Amino acid sequence: MRPLSPQFVPYGWALSAAEIAKRAGIEPQDVLRFDGNTSPVPPTTARPEVVADALERIQSYRHGGFPELLRAIAGYSGLEPENVVLGAGADDLLMLCARAYVGPGDRVAIANEPSYPLYRVAAWVTGADVGTDDPALTFVCRPHNPSGAMVDLPAARPLVVDEAYFEYGGETALHLLGSNDVIVVRTFSKAFGLASARVGYALADVEIAAELNERQQPAPVSTISAALALAGLEAGPPDVSETIAERERLTEGLRTIGFEPLRSYTNFVLVPHERAQELYEALLGQGLAVRPSPGALRITVHRPDADDRLLEALAALR
Repeated sequence: MRPLSPQFVPYGWALSAAEIAKRAGIEPQDVLRFDGNTSPVPPTTARPEVVADALERIQSYRHGGFPELLRAIAGYSGLEPENVVLGAGADDLLMLCARAYVGPGDRVAIANEPSYPLYRVAAWVTGADVGTDDPALTFVCRPHNPSGAMVDLPAARPLVVDEAYFEYGGETALHLLGSNDVIVVRTFSKAFGLASARVGYALADVEIAAELNERQQPAPVSTISAALALAGLEAGPPDVSETIAERERLTEGLRTIGFEPLRSYTNFVLVPHERAQELYEALLGQGLAVRPSPGALRITVHRPDADDRLLEALAALR
C-alpha cells in the first residue's frame, strides 16, 4: 500500500454506549449522549410504511438512481437536479471532493482550525499535505464545528463549504455558485434526524456537479435511506425552533453555573475550560458523554430533562 502521511491520524469515534455504561456501572440505555451533534429523537417521518416499498425490492439495485430525491433536494435548495450530487452522508462527499481536486504533492487548506477532523483525513488519504501555501482545495465548516460560530467564507478557490449545520444558522454559501469552483456540502444527519441513514448531498454548478457525479461510486445511497430522506423533504423544511430555544436555555444554564459557552449557530455549544479533559472523564463516569475538544467541551443540545441532568452534574464538578 502507498504509505500515508507521517502526520496521518484516523478519525476518532467516541466510545460506544456499552463502553460508557460499563464505566459508569449503568445500563447502556441509561447513557445520555451529548457528543454526536444529532437529534435526541427520530423524525416523525421515520415510519415502517415509508420504507416498505424499498424493503419489498431490497434484493434489487435501484436502476436509474433517485430522480425523485434529486428533484426534492433541488427544490429545497432553490436549484436544479443537475446541481445535486448524492453521497453516503456528507463525509462521502467531502472525500469525493478531495479525490476530485487533489493528489500527492498538493496542499489542502482548512479554515478556522481546529475544525472537523475528516478534512485532514480526506487530504492525507489522497496523498496531499495540509497547509496554506497555494492550496489545491480549501475546506471550511460553516457554521463551524466545534466552535459553533458563523465564520467568514474564505476567498480561496476551489472551496468546499461544509454546511452540515445550515438549518440551525440559516446562512448559506449558495450565492457563490457560478462565481468559481465552490461546492456546498450538506447532510440529512443533523436537522433532518437521519444520522444512521447516511445521506448527504453536494450542490455545485452543473459542470462541477457532473464531474463529481462521474467520479462518485455507483449507488452510494441505499434505497431505504433515500426513501427516508425523501419523506423528510416532503414533510417540509425541518423545524429547528425547539432545538434553538433549548440551545439558548442550555447556554444560559451553563453561564449560571459559572461556565462561558461560546455563541452558537448550531445544535451544540462549545464550552472552553482549563480542566476540560478532567470534566469529560468525570462526566463519563456518570454516564454523560460530551465531546472533548482542545481546551473545551462540545455539548450537543438534548431534551430539556437530559440537559438539566448535565447541568446539575457540571455544577457539582465546577
